[in-house]
Amino acid sequence: MKPKCIVFIPVSSTSGIGEYMRSMIIAKALLARCPGSNIHFILNEQVSYLDDCPYEVHLTKGSPTKNSKAVNRVISQLKPDLVMFDASGRGGQFKHAKKVGAKVGFISQHKKKRSRGLKLNRLFYTDIHWVVQPDFCIEPLSWFQKIKLALFNKKTPKNVGVIYSPINQEIKVDCLDKLNLIENDFFIFNAGSGGHKSGQMLCADVYFQAAQQFYQQTHMACIMVFGVNYPGEIPPSSINEQGCSLICLRSLEHEEFLVLLASAKGRVISAGGTILQCIALNQVSVAASVSSDQPKRLASCAKAGLLIESQLDSESLYQKAIHLLSPDVTQGLLLNMSGIHSESALEIVLSDISLLLKDRIR
Repeated sequence: MKPKCIVFIPVSSTSGIGEYMRSMIIAKALLARCPGSNIHFILNEQVSYLDDCPYEVHLTKGSPTKNSKAVNRVISQLKPDLVMFDASGRGGQFKHAKKVGAKVGFISQHKKKRSRGLKLNRLFYTDIHWVVQPDFCIEPLSWFQKIKLALFNKKTPKNVGVIYSPINQEIKVDCLDKLNLIENDFFIFNAGSGGHKSGQMLCADVYFQAAQQFYQQTHMACIMVFGVNYPGEIPPSSINEQGCSLICLRSLEHEEFLVLLASAKGRVISAGGTILQCIALNQVSVAASVSSDQPKRLASCAKAGLLIESQLDSESLYQKAIHLLSPDVTQGLLLNMSGIHSESALEIVLSDISLLLKDRIR
């Protein structure tokens, strides 16, 4: 069987990293199921993670979405079997991918992006549209959108929930051992990719202040992950008289970060896809919004009693983190999360891709 050529085009900006990480998870899983797959990424030449991408990378000046000439040139050159646009792409890029014979997948992560995917200049050329939100986090389609889908005989976007890799027990043991952490005996703090700002202050610095205060008051081990896009120097880690550490890291591999989310006693995070990962893993968390697309997601999760909502300031983050030490609080959150049942989003996407490419990836 001829190896499939798959091109991933995630949003790649200097502030966020979620779309790139999601595409990496899918690419890795595809390669595991279909060894020899020819995987390519088209990325903004300004992002900090270019050297970390293990696949062949094609660069654009600025956002790929805004550089259709470069994107279409790569698509013409590769003639891929599948092009995956993750919250990215112009209508002309979708059209060009279809012109060279590719299947087109589109991933949206909130109502605004979903609406863009349903505009006619993209809808006509999209084979499948995944929405990486659970049903309770996103409003239903409007009557007009439903009519449009029916009129043009197009599939309804599929709400699949958050995409993440399964927990690897070997990686879990190695990661906790490497960082000298004990399961369920530490807190993790992370404000996302590290590039977001609150006024003139980096959100990661706000979270670090909260982490320092929590560490000093509780004498509990903490790990602060600043994010790959954090532009400053990472502060040194420290250890107190009780032998507990405040560990400062720029970034972690996705699997290691997931291990820490699953193994921590509490999590103080941003309201990006990480909160949905924590809910899917049945892990309690405090979250604040660090970007404009996060408040609605945060409000939906807080209203359902799935997490504790915080303001984006260090004192609020610290005080809310203290709440997670209360068994009554955590038991209430866990009870609410136990009512959320969802199939693995990654499995759904892989199965759909298998059908699109008309052969078995497994």
